[in-house]
Amino acid sequence: MGRIALHNIRKAYGAVEVLKGIDLSINEGELVVFVGPSGCGKSTLLRMISGLDRPTGGTIEIDGQDVTRRSAADRGLAMVFQSYALYPHMTVWQNMAFGLQNTRMPKAEIAERIADAARLLEIEPLLDRRPGQLSGGQRQRVAIGRAIVRRPTAFLLDEPLSNLDAELRVSMRAELTALHSRLGATMIHVTHDQVEAMTMADRIVVLRAGRVEQVDTPLNLYNVPNNLFVAGFIGAPGMNLWPATPETKGSFLLEGGTKLELPHLDLAGPVTFGLRPQHLRLDENGPLTAKVTLVEALGAESVVHAELEGGVRLLAVLPGQPDLALRSQIRFAFDPAALHVFDAQGQRVKTG
Repeated sequence: MGRIALHNIRKAYGAVEVLKGIDLSINEGELVVFVGPSGCGKSTLLRMISGLDRPTGGTIEIDGQDVTRRSAADRGLAMVFQSYALYPHMTVWQNMAFGLQNTRMPKAEIAERIADAARLLEIEPLLDRRPGQLSGGQRQRVAIGRAIVRRPTAFLLDEPLSNLDAELRVSMRAELTALHSRLGATMIHVTHDQVEAMTMADRIVVLRAGRVEQVDTPLNLYNVPNNLFVAGFIGAPGMNLWPATPETKGSFLLEGGTKLELPHLDLAGPVTFGLRPQHLRLDENGPLTAKVTLVEALGAESVVHAELEGGVRLLAVLPGQPDLALRSQIRFAFDPAALHVFDAQGQRVKTG
């Protein structure tokens, strides 16, 4: 149980179309993460699935049943909100029990479900406290526990970690992933944090302006982005993207004036080369000469900001703590196999 299928989902608010025909299938037991820039429609899409909002067009199926016109309460889903939405005047136990009591579930079964969820989430000592007496991480566990006790078909999580500090986000991210593994339940997680998406997801749905740009595993998105948007959005620091024009076979002129000799490539028309910062290395004989503008020393590695000819930006992630002076000229090399190529329309070009 927990298969979700979206067919041509559209949503408009007056003349503004927020979702522009979304087709998506989510398998039973998957942890799928929606990512994209602010305003791309990821939270709106989650609300369509939950039943909190109705689509303007298209259909939503859960386990093969059309639920497009069903209310949120009749879809068998549980949602965890960014704000946690806990009742401040109720204890943790009462917050977790409230939804079950409204269904007239027997008291003994309610108590058993809460005990099971509290043990799973390690919040047993908190059951008599109120939300105001809890830390952010504890409130998040309670919100998840309130969802677990319902034993839903799928869990919908709308940026549940965004209110936590950086250190707690890392630990809660790991806890959520472990919880998904233990429950084996379908989960849809919305976030603007691509690191969160990369570390948690079975598959990632990349959205932009109400459309799906790519659906794939985290590593496939990183290694084989379908287009320039996905290439630039996935990965931190972001991919270097350099517009280029072929001069002769295997010879290219980058925007700004840098020349690259790539004998294995025979391309016609303008292209954009993409290269991950992690794939650059210092090499006094390298083909890329750049002026250092900033070095961010992170300890185990350093992020080097530099400029090619014509002020074209270059980012490199180098191991350790290289001694690089600001405004100094340095040379970089890379493995040509690591180069991504995109055509004039921004679509990936097969080069092999």
